Amino acid sequence: MPAIFFVFLVILLQRANTNMVQSINPLFVKYVLDKNLFYVGITTAVYAISTLAVRYLISIRIKPQAISKFVILGLLLFSVSILGYFFSTNYYEFLLFVIISGFATAIIMPFLLSLVHLVSDKTVIEKNLTIYSLMLSLALVFGPLLGSAILSVLQIRYIYIMLCIFAVSAFFFAVKIHIKAKSAIKQKMESADNSGNTADIVKSSVFALFKNRGFLEVIFYNTTFSIGFASIVALGGVFAKDNFHTEYFEITLLFSLFFISSLITRLVLLYFTKKGNIRNKTKILNISILISVVSFVLMILSKNIGFYAFSLIILGIPHALIFPIGTMRISEVVGMNDMVAANTIYQSNFDIGGIIGPFFLSYIGEIYSIRFVFEIIAVFLFLAFITGIYIKNKKIIKLKK
Repeated sequence: MPAIFFVFLVILLQRANTNMVQSINPLFVKYVLDKNLFYVGITTAVYAISTLAVRYLISIRIKPQAISKFVILGLLLFSVSILGYFFSTNYYEFLLFVIISGFATAIIMPFLLSLVHLVSDKTVIEKNLTIYSLMLSLALVFGPLLGSAILSVLQIRYIYIMLCIFAVSAFFFAVKIHIKAKSAIKQKMESADNSGNTADIVKSSVFALFKNRGFLEVIFYNTTFSIGFASIVALGGVFAKDNFHTEYFEITLLFSLFFISSLITRLVLLYFTKKGNIRNKTKILNISILISVVSFVLMILSKNIGFYAFSLIILGIPHALIFPIGTMRISEVVGMNDMVAANTIYQSNFDIGGIIGPFFLSYIGEIYSIRFVFEIIAVFLFLAFITGIYIKNKKIIKLKK
């Protein structure tokens, strides 16, 4: 099997893990460890902070030739942290393993995205990036569905056993990636260094990336959406349980509907990618933010579980579009030598949303209500949409001059 096949398998298993950790941990903290909503926000924020710190201090500095080794190390750490979740008996013990799993995630996920770039030919890069996103969506569907089946018969703690099995399996597939991709990555980097193509010969500098207008636009949309998405992952299940008195397995089914919507949208995106019809990527990103606004407005208005489920289905559309369209845009505006740093920053800024959203908004939710939090997010996203239009118009005027 080619290296990309094993990359996709690891993506599938590990994204299922990180998603389930992010959605199950808040429920575990509130209803098993008996902590209030503020502690739920702290837990989610600590996970994001630990992930962000490692990405900026370590991951961003790793050379492409070494990333497969770091994926293996990350999966080993993640397996240990999941077992730690299972055996935790108090909040602070649990929080320690939250930090460890954050470290591991920071090492694994951006490097998997970089591996897609590094083991793919230029002719199939957009197709493979879309398949990468499809693997993410598949993971986000089968993880919650399997979790729902387990929660219908077992206690919430046993979800972590399932996740540990996923992590160990991914570890063995990562070893396969290292064996198969080592020489291919070396050849590709040598080709980039020796090529006369100016898109490949870019002086590696993190600071240079922050002067790249196209890259900054992608970061803006990704970070903006991440605030709303992280808040839903942290608070959406609690909102459903408190307002509609849902069971644990019903909450994971709600998230399954969200991710099924995302999966279907990404299948449509794959169709258009194969046709070569993905043109104005920035416009697609901005429209996705507007759809997010509509979704949160529907959540605010929801009075029953069916209406709330519908709002989550709508939110699945921008979730499906923003990340893969962003990765395609990065492949257009960033040189190969800066690809690992660019992908690390791209995913790290998603963690910034995970800090800002759950930490501050959970505090507001504890004082007022989660519904009020959704109102704040809707207004914020609408302002981001208006900002996106302004940026686009300013760019058009500049080009005309």
